[in-house]
Amino acid sequence: MKKLIFDDFQSSGKQYRIEFVDDGAEATTPKQEPQATVLEPKRAEIPKSYEFQAEDFLEGGETESSSERGARSEFRNVMMRVLTVLKDVHFARTVCLYWVNKEKQQLVLEAHSSDSTVFTTHRRCELGTDILSQVARTNKPQLVNFLEHASQSDVLPYYDGTESVRTAVAVPVFYAGATTTAAGPVAVLSLDCPEADAYGPETMALLARFAKLISSLIQTYTDKYDMLLDSEVLRSLSRLREQFILDSSAHNITRSIAEEVSRLVPWDYVSIVVYDDARKAWFIQQVLNRMNDSYVPVLGEVDVHRSLVGSVIQSSVPKVVDRVESLTIPRFYPAERCDTKGSLAIVPLISLTRCYGAIVVESKDTKSYADADVRLIQRLADSGSWALEVLTLSETLTNVVSLDEVTGVSTRKHFLERLHEEAQRATDFGFDIAVVLVSVDRMDEHTLRHGKEAMDVVLQSIGQMIKASIRHYDVVGRFDTNRFGAVLVQTNANEATLWAEKVRKNIASNILNIDNKSFTVTVSIGVAGPSGNFTDVSLLENAEKVLKKAVEAGGNLVRVY
Repeated sequence: MKKLIFDDFQSSGKQYRIEFVDDGAEATTPKQEPQATVLEPKRAEIPKSYEFQAEDFLEGGETESSSERGARSEFRNVMMRVLTVLKDVHFARTVCLYWVNKEKQQLVLEAHSSDSTVFTTHRRCELGTDILSQVARTNKPQLVNFLEHASQSDVLPYYDGTESVRTAVAVPVFYAGATTTAAGPVAVLSLDCPEADAYGPETMALLARFAKLISSLIQTYTDKYDMLLDSEVLRSLSRLREQFILDSSAHNITRSIAEEVSRLVPWDYVSIVVYDDARKAWFIQQVLNRMNDSYVPVLGEVDVHRSLVGSVIQSSVPKVVDRVESLTIPRFYPAERCDTKGSLAIVPLISLTRCYGAIVVESKDTKSYADADVRLIQRLADSGSWALEVLTLSETLTNVVSLDEVTGVSTRKHFLERLHEEAQRATDFGFDIAVVLVSVDRMDEHTLRHGKEAMDVVLQSIGQMIKASIRHYDVVGRFDTNRFGAVLVQTNANEATLWAEKVRKNIASNILNIDNKSFTVTVSIGVAGPSGNFTDVSLLENAEKVLKKAVEAGGNLVRVY
């Protein structure tokens, strides 16, 4: 039988000593040299041969792709590191941070660190009776010391299956600078542990300090994110303005709006609805389909009286639908093939005088759009609406005025009216007539190189050269952006071809000097004369056919029908 002697009075100041001696023997005269056992705290085992280097304390060379850089990804990266430290300090199974969205009654996962294989794959969950929801509703921390496996799914919403955890704690994270808890937490921090009764007041005190740290990080990155978002919106508006200056057509305006919207908000589908004066109906002019699955096609007509988009156009009030499957009316028209679930936002394109259409953004995730997203889309919609307003006023003015403001030749409307008159006169009296279409080669390339202002000067020069070469009773007009049309009265196709060749050479040899830069441009020309029972429409169609062939052949050519 042995006795245990614990001697904690060492005169030499050495560490504690424990001795084992036989029963009945003198403690002061042991038979053998006493064996000492040193009581030391348990430490992580580190290989004795390993020497720490400065690189061990340096952040690794982890890089992010350019598409992932930004305040959001940077914040998520920092939060992952904070949660990992928190998990190691508390020997936790899982640590996670959820945003609280009281407007949509949701918890949204921001970051987590977990050893579990059944951690949820869903980012969003509804506010319910679980421990995280209780913290979000009451603003108070919650601690469960003995968690039964049977009630785990009701307490912890972030597991898709049963996990071996017995202790769970969740604490609120408030926005930095808030003086009261009345506004409620912006996030909830939660962690759990496999051991029962593993956490207590000390854990709560440490979590409170971590919550304040996270609160400060949220404020810092929120300010940074807001500044970057404002900067991105300004860049989008600047790109829109540049596109509108380069090409002010309705197609380019709506295309540019759709592209910029896709840069700023989450989306799977983006579509733009506008009014077509020719068809006297609302139709879908642009569609961006990230999923390339079944959705509405371009040029589909919108039922303005029996659709969600139609109701927004009529009321000019934005609308957000958190769950598309709850809709009782179609998005665009009754026969649409949009079977996706998720959420959508509709923002009208309105100016001071009228509604020009609507922007429709749709996501496969429910509750994807908040008021902040609608405000972002509205800023782009305002710029697009003003561009469409200017385009409409310009077209109205062009239809009233007979001369084109840039080139000084007849407007398209006046040109077509004169063509109709001269074609009718040629039919009635048996006169010859020829229609000539002149197109500037590589107009887009010249515009990008020299600018729109310089190309306006080029178009003016070409228009005046054509006008100077015709007789006073012939007609020359601006047919569209980069094309001119001419009606040569009492002129057959062969004579018109000779005239067109002379015009082509004069334009090609003309040296233009703009902003101390000298350059030349070329044109392609299509000539059409009457054949059979012709009309003004058939003359134009034939001229366009041969003009297209001249352009496809490389340009700087004359082709006759």
